[in-house]
Amino acid sequence: MPSIPAPVGFAFATEPNSPFSDGYSIAKEEAALAEYMAGPMSETDPLYDRYIELEDRKDRLERRKVEFDGRKGAESVVTRQEARAIDALGALVDEEVDQMTIHTKEAYRMFMGRTREPGKEAAPIIGGRRVAAALRGLWVLTGYDNPYADWALLRHEQTIDEICKRLRRETKEAESLLADLKKKGLSFSILQSAEPKVLNLGYRSPYGYAISTLIVEFDYFVRLQKTLARKTLRSDDQARQAISELTRFIRRVFNETARFDRWLTREEVKALSRSDFIPESGAEAQKRVEFASEVFGIVPSEVFTGKLHPRHSRRRTGDLTAAERHLLQTLGAHLDDIAQGGSGAGADQSDAGLV
Repeated sequence: MPSIPAPVGFAFATEPNSPFSDGYSIAKEEAALAEYMAGPMSETDPLYDRYIELEDRKDRLERRKVEFDGRKGAESVVTRQEARAIDALGALVDEEVDQMTIHTKEAYRMFMGRTREPGKEAAPIIGGRRVAAALRGLWVLTGYDNPYADWALLRHEQTIDEICKRLRRETKEAESLLADLKKKGLSFSILQSAEPKVLNLGYRSPYGYAISTLIVEFDYFVRLQKTLARKTLRSDDQARQAISELTRFIRRVFNETARFDRWLTREEVKALSRSDFIPESGAEAQKRVEFASEVFGIVPSEVFTGKLHPRHSRRRTGDLTAAERHLLQTLGAHLDDIAQGGSGAGADQSDAGLV
């Protein structure tokens, strides 16, 4: 709907991003007329015409918003019926069932985990399926603007990246050894299960699929190590040591990620958000901040301000105002000062280099 120009000689405030072609500013006019509208609002007052224009502009803008919403923001060449059809679109779904094929017991145990055996003191093993669920929980918490959830996902991503780099490096070394022998006329096949297990996947967060990628890469790595031992290109001890080292590395990451999820989803802290760090946020908010700080230490300022963030997040930062961004920077600098004065008691100091 085109803007109707104000009466000739009518003075009003303007702004660059006005929704009206003549630059009319509703916000500035409301500010200019605030004192008049707080009084008796006499019709003989020279400001009365400006007030009437203000109300008219607000009404016209509201009608345009209703029209925009009714047409779903579609261009004018699109019919209303075509525009509203967007609501009937279904969610994106997989064309086929996602599956993961596992050949080795080591990889299957890595995925499945193990609970504590009754009557035994052996510690339980946290598996990939459990960690995928923990990652989904942390991913959901990012939607509540929880900085510790961001930090947990970042730490997980960084260490998993390190593991995958090592897996691929050692996998390439093993493949190169087999390829060199093939050039010389000796071709060895890679061991595989006579009955591999195929698992259907159905993760509800992007991080679950990353876990399955890790599991199948580990599975292939184990197959290669056992192939090298079977073909006497490595000793049994060398193969076992290589597999054992990677297994411990992965389980350490799984344990830390599950720990973040276990503590951050507790009733007394799961409502934690960045707004809790504001000094005037209240007693309950301060308790949540103290709880998280005692368990995990001080969240890094670059994570708190959003300068560093996980690959996948439900946090929405596009609507932050300049004042809110400034507040984040101020609070982040304060966290830096605290961290330089001493870390929280609950933080894992051995992992202090990880963001």
